[in-house]
Amino acid sequence: MTQLKPQDSQFLYMETANNLSNATMICVYSPPADAENFDCFLSIKEHIQSRLHVSPIFTRKLKRLPLNLDYPYWIDDNYFDIDSHLFNASLPTPGNWQQLCDLAASIHSRPMDMNRPLWEIHIVNKLNNIDETECADVPPGSFALITKIHHVAIDGTSAMRFFQALSDIDPYGTPAADISNIQGIHDDEPTVGKMLYNAIHNHIRSPLQFMNTAARSIPSIAPSVMKSLISKDKSERNTVVHSRFNGAVAPQKNFSACSFQLTDLKSLQTLVPESKLNDVVLAICSGALHHYLLAHQDLPATPLIAWVPINARTPKSDSSKTDGNEITAMSANLYTHIADPVARFSAITKATRLSKEAKSGVSARLMTDLSKHMPGATMALASKLILATNVTAKLCNLAVSNVPGPQIPLYIKGAQCVHQYGMVPLADAMGLFVVTLSYNGKMSFSITSSDNIIPDLPFFTECLSLAFNELRDLTNTPSANADRSK
Repeated sequence: MTQLKPQDSQFLYMETANNLSNATMICVYSPPADAENFDCFLSIKEHIQSRLHVSPIFTRKLKRLPLNLDYPYWIDDNYFDIDSHLFNASLPTPGNWQQLCDLAASIHSRPMDMNRPLWEIHIVNKLNNIDETECADVPPGSFALITKIHHVAIDGTSAMRFFQALSDIDPYGTPAADISNIQGIHDDEPTVGKMLYNAIHNHIRSPLQFMNTAARSIPSIAPSVMKSLISKDKSERNTVVHSRFNGAVAPQKNFSACSFQLTDLKSLQTLVPESKLNDVVLAICSGALHHYLLAHQDLPATPLIAWVPINARTPKSDSSKTDGNEITAMSANLYTHIADPVARFSAITKATRLSKEAKSGVSARLMTDLSKHMPGATMALASKLILATNVTAKLCNLAVSNVPGPQIPLYIKGAQCVHQYGMVPLADAMGLFVVTLSYNGKMSFSITSSDNIIPDLPFFTECLSLAFNELRDLTNTPSANADRSK
């Protein structure tokens, strides 16, 4: 019997009809060596069936309590049917990159059946017309797996581990992760008495833990509060200006992506010696926002603020308990009002260092810690109140998440994965989310938004390439091999 953690439950309580809590992965594969005898759908189905035991995500579903009296439970789906989770898909003629993006966005925008295990995989075969300038290394006969999982079950880090467990390290079927000793996890349905006991126990215990966490946090937040009160520099206060990204988000999302060589991105760190790869990511996103908003004559004089999720897992965390969400966050000033790309990059690096030292990012982490100790009914109500008050717009303008992945090629049934992209949930007042995934020497920048927020998403994608190029041109790096989605 496994009960959801408070942070996982938030993705249930904050879900709305317009903004679903779906997380979607788009993996593009080149055809296997024996492509002529390769039945894409049947081969992938057979492979997934052989790996169902590697993660409880596959075969367990949610059991929610009436009125959200307590957090839900994971229970075994005794009627699990893999055919309810696998779908055969194909692109209309001509089958190009934009159509693949549109299909992924459409799948991402549909609600999941909450009475079944919360995942589905769409197998898109015959990618025969993906242009090299749009998405490199996609020869005719390639296919894609569009995998959608409810965010209640997985975060960025656990998602990468989940996909690694499904993958092989060579064309011959050698698993990428050691799955030989993995035993299936079974979650029996709790009795009514046990659920009532837990609900009462959690409601009594939670207020005490809430107050203890708040008391422990006072020494760390006091200096930040005092600095904010006495500071004359408004840039240090991370005041959030209203932007086009802070409007209501349409139910149908849109998606685009581009990729860069990881070595090229790391070479940009020479421009700001103290910078980290995450600072490079933020600098490129900031540059793209600067160019995009300037082109639309909509660039605020006040810089935009990004919400940046941070993996909260420890290196020695139990690998058997890696599903679900273990994240905290910090706010990052993107200095989008600065025209000079290196000055912008330098300011971002300095600001993120301060946030990581808990001098400006402590509020987000404190809210994360406090939410762990809210009773289920309180969390459900608080989530609804947050949505009703549009508090997101007061905290940030957009989100940027950097998720590291494996730096070796991965395979499935002999086909090599050549690209990985991701889509994530949005919320009203936060209509732009950029996710970067590093894989096998590349880093992809995946953009989730909606047409009413960014109606010209291909142009925004070009702005990401422009921001990268203007930094690269200031180094001695040769011309980079960038995959540009148009």
